Amino acid sequence: MSFLDTLRQRKQIINLQGREYVTHEGLLALAVEQGLTGVTTTLLSYDADRNQAIVQATATGERGTYSDIGDASPQNVGKMIANACIRMASTRAISRSLRLFCGIGMTAYDELPLEAQSQSDSDPEPVV
Repeated sequence: MSFLDTLRQRKQIINLQGREYVTHEGLLALAVEQGLTGVTTTLLSYDADRNQAIVQATATGERGTYSDIGDASPQNVGKMIANACIRMASTRAISRSLRLFCGIGMTAYDELPLEAQSQSDSDPEPVV
């Protein structure tokens, strides 16, 4: 069974309008199984007036070191977490670095803008 089949079986891949998106939870579990030893984050930019954040995350482990960035603002997150843009930017950055670490090309569900997430039949709780 492939790792994607395992994620599907665990319901850690969400189908949204015929496309699949991996969950943050699924990425983290898979990365640990593939030898993840740590994740670090750095706040690259924060505009308090506009509540916009950009965070860089680096995943390190047996497969190497992989970094990427994530952003968040009230315009691309849900109202329940609009005041947690730094945390959502961190979650998105971590998801992106874990996708690279695991070799997963599909987009993470948490990376989607709010309007795209609301079209899912089974919306998970946001991870912040």
